[in-house]
Amino acid sequence: MKPPRAIRSAHRPAEVSGPFVCSWSAVGDCAVVRVAGTVDVRTAPTFAHELQHVITTKLPRLVVDLRRVTAMEATGLEVLADAHELAVRHGGWLRASGAGQWLADLTRATGTGRPLEHYPTLAEALPAYRPAIRGSLPI
Repeated sequence: MKPPRAIRSAHRPAEVSGPFVCSWSAVGDCAVVRVAGTVDVRTAPTFAHELQHVITTKLPRLVVDLRRVTAMEATGLEVLADAHELAVRHGGWLRASGAGQWLADLTRATGTGRPLEHYPTLAEALPAYRPAIRGSLPI
């Protein structure tokens, strides 16, 4: 089996409201959306737009890499849940990776019940590297 090939986005990462950055690249038949900084009410529209763009024009199977997120408000969970639903409607899926315990804590604190698959590492979330072990969290 050939190893996955990474392809970079043609666009530079969008920077909004200071320290927020969101960019994507392709790994095999999946997109990896890398997020850094704070996801709040000011940055959530840009985050949502980038996820929608990737799902509808690039690849509907994506992993959102949250390792470099420094803070996320409840609005960020809604963006992820909406993007997951959009991906499913386009024949794909959305998985989150690298958030650690803070994502589960935020999910619990907000009381939302929409499902989101979360994996400890990016490699575990990418089916091209390793068969995924389901680890759904309600969001």
